[in-house]
Amino acid sequence: MSLRLTDEMREALQRRVGYPIAVEDEQTQLQYVLLPLQLYQRLQSVFADAEFDVNDASAAQSRVAGMAGWDDPEMSIYDDYDAHRPQP
Repeated sequence: MSLRLTDEMREALQRRVGYPIAVEDEQTQLQYVLLPLQLYQRLQSVFADAEFDVNDASAAQSRVAGMAGWDDPEMSIYDDYDAHRPQP
């Protein structure tokens, strides 16, 4: 089933290209999300009952952490953060 966009929805999508838009049903006050099909298809695996292994995200997490400065040599001080504390 394919519904048609209202002018208001189209304008909202044009203001926020590529981002989801919150839509509310006036009768039920339920909220929905309107998003581009390509974005939905990329996110679909999150919504599906597919198996997800957190280790699959390790490479992406490492890249993001590196871009945020966590691979800076000065950050290695946090590797031994508790080294000065007495051990039980």
